Amino acid sequence: MKLIDRKIIDMLDRLKSLATFGTVLQEGSFRAAAVRLGVAPSTVSYHISELERFLGAPLLNRTTRRLSPTALGEEVGRHAAAIAAACDDAFALASRHTGQLRGSLAVTCTSAVIGAGLGEAVAAFSGAHPGVEMRVDVSDAVADLGVGRFDLGLRAGRLADSALKARRIGHIRRQLVCAPAFLSAHTIAVDAEMLAQRRWIRLDAMPAWRTLITPGGQSVDVETPGNVVVGSIDAMIELALAGMGLATPPAHLVEDRLKTGSLIDPAPGWTVPPIDLHAVWPATRTDSPVRRAFLDFLLEEWAPQLA
Repeated sequence: MKLIDRKIIDMLDRLKSLATFGTVLQEGSFRAAAVRLGVAPSTVSYHISELERFLGAPLLNRTTRRLSPTALGEEVGRHAAAIAAACDDAFALASRHTGQLRGSLAVTCTSAVIGAGLGEAVAAFSGAHPGVEMRVDVSDAVADLGVGRFDLGLRAGRLADSALKARRIGHIRRQLVCAPAFLSAHTIAVDAEMLAQRRWIRLDAMPAWRTLITPGGQSVDVETPGNVVVGSIDAMIELALAGMGLATPPAHLVEDRLKTGSLIDPAPGWTVPPIDLHAVWPATRTDSPVRRAFLDFLLEEWAPQLA
């Protein structure tokens, strides 16, 4: 009779705790992680406590409002994400034999792509690969891909130097707009200096200036002062409708508003350059067959719409 290998049993228990910790980082709370895992919140709490006891240090900063990883928690989270990705890759190897892709994929994207065909692309990919569990998070805050919450990000704008791999998907057209009431109260001259003197609604993730193209085709940088900085494109559009100031949201998100006249173009002839859209993912993570298949699908099926 073979003896039970206690070392393997303990390792399996710790792997379960590690996977639970990774899920907590992905979901942002014990309760949400418990729902996703199909267990009680007390079970999630037990696994986190056991992992912290084994490591001898806290992994999470616990407050009444939110959870955030400690410095050690961030490092452990990266390893947890790498282990989960390696498991997905191992399961995805079956696709070479069965032709069916399997695994999971968590994607974070800016709301600039909503209404621009991403939903249709995700639905088509999911239909073609029913063995892939997908999670799509929409936020205009820049998510940290390094802590393991997401496998792929879709980001608009200039990419900061980082340890991320990137692939250009296309671009998003933008439109300079304001409410009719704002234009009535603040005459807009077709002059860069005058435009800089007007109040702007700025997205927190964007720089404090806008590059505009004059009617003559000249590119000029216009400072965008204002007393409001917003965290989402929806909020930018809402405040523009309320007459707060000038804004440059994605053109497809305000197309209907321009038709109805609730928003107008305050400087006809002036245009806003389109903003680049990139797919990004951690360079340190193993190459996932699921992520690669989804990225290839986006480049083939969705990118032509953003050309």
